[in-house]
Amino acid sequence: MLVVNMDIEQAINDAFFTDGATPTDDDFIEANTDITWQNERTDLINLVPSYMLWCARNRDVDGNLVIDYTVNALAEYGRSKNPNIEHLNFKFLCSSKQKLVVLQFLQWCLAEELLVNEVQVQRACKHWG
Repeated sequence: MLVVNMDIEQAINDAFFTDGATPTDDDFIEANTDITWQNERTDLINLVPSYMLWCARNRDVDGNLVIDYTVNALAEYGRSKNPNIEHLNFKFLCSSKQKLVVLQFLQWCLAEELLVNEVQVQRACKHWG
C-alpha cells in the first residue's frame, strides 16, 4: 500500500532523532552524495536517516544524486541477511518503528514521483515491509 500525503520529514525525525540526537549536516551530505562510500562514519543509525531527511527537504534539487544513492543504499541494506557485516547492517540496527519509517520513505519516493528506479524501489519496499 502506497503512503500518500504524509509528513515524511516528521516521521523520520520522530523515529530516528529523539533524545537529543541530531542529523548529519547538509554540507557533509552534499559533499558525500553516496552514503555507501562513507568509511570514516559508521554510525548508520544516524547517517542513513540524515540522508533520508536531506532527500525529503531537497527533493527538487536538479542534478543531485543523493536521492538515487540513498534509495540504492536502502535497497542494499534491505537485502542484507547478515547483521555482522557492519557496512550493511542498518536494517538490523533499526527498531520496528524505524523499519516502518524506512518503508514509508521508500513509498514516499514513489508517491512523489521522484526520479528513481521504480522497480528497485518497489523491490526495496518488499525487503523493508
